[in-house]
Amino acid sequence: MRKRIVIDTSTGGLDYYPFEHGIEILRIKINIKGQEYEDGLTLKADQFYDMLKNDKELLPKTSQPSVGDVMNIFQKFLDEGVEEIFVVTISAKMSGTYNSCIMAAKEFEGKIKIKVFDTKTVCFSEGIFALEAKKMIDKDFSLEEIENKLSDMRHLNTIYFAVNSLTYLVKNGRLSNAKGYIGKLLDIKPVLQVQESGEIVSIGNKRTIKSVLSSITSLVEEYVDHRPYQAYLIYTANPNLKAHFVSMIKENLGLENLYESPSTPVVGAHVGPDVIGIGIFIGDHLEVGRKN
Repeated sequence: MRKRIVIDTSTGGLDYYPFEHGIEILRIKINIKGQEYEDGLTLKADQFYDMLKNDKELLPKTSQPSVGDVMNIFQKFLDEGVEEIFVVTISAKMSGTYNSCIMAAKEFEGKIKIKVFDTKTVCFSEGIFALEAKKMIDKDFSLEEIENKLSDMRHLNTIYFAVNSLTYLVKNGRLSNAKGYIGKLLDIKPVLQVQESGEIVSIGNKRTIKSVLSSITSLVEEYVDHRPYQAYLIYTANPNLKAHFVSMIKENLGLENLYESPSTPVVGAHVGPDVIGIGIFIGDHLEVGRKN
């Protein structure tokens, strides 16, 4: 069997996945007051959200791995005799990481086979793509077959989420429409969606974050449209908000014991604290996660 490997970016949340996955993590960097950290390695989610809670003016900055950083990883695996690499990345609309990987892969043409796949999503949804790729790699599917399967998955997933403040999304330019600015001025709470385009879009507004969460459960029902689906919970550092949403999705959607995935520091740098949401995949064949 060929020697092959799957790489996922740190935004996929696999640092917090409680099961062995065998996937290499490509670290995105985060800068806080002049100090650079590697997402999930030198800065963990709980530590990061404590920083945000203790300093309301803190605005972390992120930077994708350089082409040279990615080339170093590819070279390491080439030296180890790896013949094929499948790279899974955060949405190219949210980070330049995908483009760095594409440029690095071009430098290895003829030396090692590399496929770079833009999930057009983030958080553990991105990680699910990587887990599926690894499962297929282990079953010796070709990189092309894996790419085709993941391309189908891109049409069958979404994320709905709420934030208590738009400050981070607006200042970091991660909200793709002008409603973000209006919401900030009026202090209303947006209903946010990671859409198939790979963008975060405000699709509605409510006066309270709890009414946003109620709206999200209705949107989930509309999106799945009676089809079988799997879901997981996205959260940051607000246990009361998480508990409220867990109760709500149990009551409104009949879902319980969902896998709970913390937003990584790089994701949190753009969406801020007090984030809560749900990731959805249509179908029942994926391993979306299990609760410990």
